Amino acid sequence: MDLKQKIKSIILAPPETGNDRMIGVELEDFIYDKNSRRIPVNPGSEYSASDLIKNLIDLQVNDKYKAYYSIEPGGQIEWASTPQRSLHDVQVELNNHQKRLKTVLTTHQLEIIDVSVEPIYLPNEIDFIDHEKYELMHKLFLQTGKHGPWMMRNTTSIQVNIDIFSKTEAEQMAFLADCLTPFSVLLFANGPFMAGNPANKSNHRYNFWNDTDPSRCGHLFDHDINNKDQLLDKFVDIVLNAPSIFTVSIDNDIKKFDGSLKQWLQGIEKSGSLDEHKINIALHQIFTHVRFKKHVLEIRGTDRPPKGFEMAPAAFWVGLLTVDSIRDQLMKIFSRWSQEERKIANANASILNLSNIGPAGKSMMEWINLFSDLAIDGLKIRSETLNIDNEQDLFNPYLKMIKERGIPAIFMQDDFHNNQKPLIEFLRNQ
Repeated sequence: MDLKQKIKSIILAPPETGNDRMIGVELEDFIYDKNSRRIPVNPGSEYSASDLIKNLIDLQVNDKYKAYYSIEPGGQIEWASTPQRSLHDVQVELNNHQKRLKTVLTTHQLEIIDVSVEPIYLPNEIDFIDHEKYELMHKLFLQTGKHGPWMMRNTTSIQVNIDIFSKTEAEQMAFLADCLTPFSVLLFANGPFMAGNPANKSNHRYNFWNDTDPSRCGHLFDHDINNKDQLLDKFVDIVLNAPSIFTVSIDNDIKKFDGSLKQWLQGIEKSGSLDEHKINIALHQIFTHVRFKKHVLEIRGTDRPPKGFEMAPAAFWVGLLTVDSIRDQLMKIFSRWSQEERKIANANASILNLSNIGPAGKSMMEWINLFSDLAIDGLKIRSETLNIDNEQDLFNPYLKMIKERGIPAIFMQDDFHNNQKPLIEFLRNQ
């Protein structure tokens, strides 16, 4: 088996749960102290994100499902659910996480500001994680784009992981997710401020990720993947051709490697030490808005939503991607789009204006309404097919808010202009 096939075999590995498709969700949060400063990430004299993680892990000792907690480079806390069959079961886990988090926040007089772009501080004003992997990433991204530091320290997101069962399904789902990403990016845009100023029309988090490292970020479309044919092979090419951020030794020590991931993997393959762990390390160094990991498609392009709406993006994606008949309808739509129309949609996502005209002469909002209706249809079919409670209730309240107020990234700016209070005070009272 050649190297490319070995990577594909990991991506297409059968899910441990058999024929039940599982869904996982990952959610990130900015944490601030009582003086509205971001808490430090590294252990020290002040209560840190490292301390918070330990406390959260200790608090779930008696829970049936143990969440996975990690720290992002600027001290953002990431919660990851266990894989679940129903999004309502993920919601239960999220509720438990939020209860634990509230306990720790209250004890240490901390708070969350639930936006996707750090609203006040510049990257160099925020503590950076003391970890060799992220140090190497930071140094590389300073050379590859303008916004690596912003992406690493000053953004939060929600990521949705969906089990895949075959190469055909994986390629179709990834293609559809890549086509849908600019619309989800606008629908869930939640970055109203940056560096103490309103974002105006700039969709900051999306723009940061698109200007971090073109060899491993952006849309699959940006990497010349413009249909589902041989998509998995082309994705593996992205992995192999990307410059290495870091590698690991036989003892799993983080090492710098000057060369591509392909060169690193070939070297350890020759030495006989290539294994699943090393391949997963390579896969995790690709940050396209849609990417593959072991037996899952991960959708990464969505902002961290406002409090109370955290599960809405998951419901949107699950409704659209996990039902065969909905995927077939989407394929018919996107098969009619030209490459130029794809470019227009992707470019429109960088601007917070739902009236901008997208593919087929329709506004971005018209397309969002169409895709949202299809997602609701998909959730209804899931409910009937899987005999689970309809997950529409996780999506409909967000849609109601959008229809009444617009997207958070815009209406929060309007609220701030009308409020006439300092930004930090405004944010704390939301």
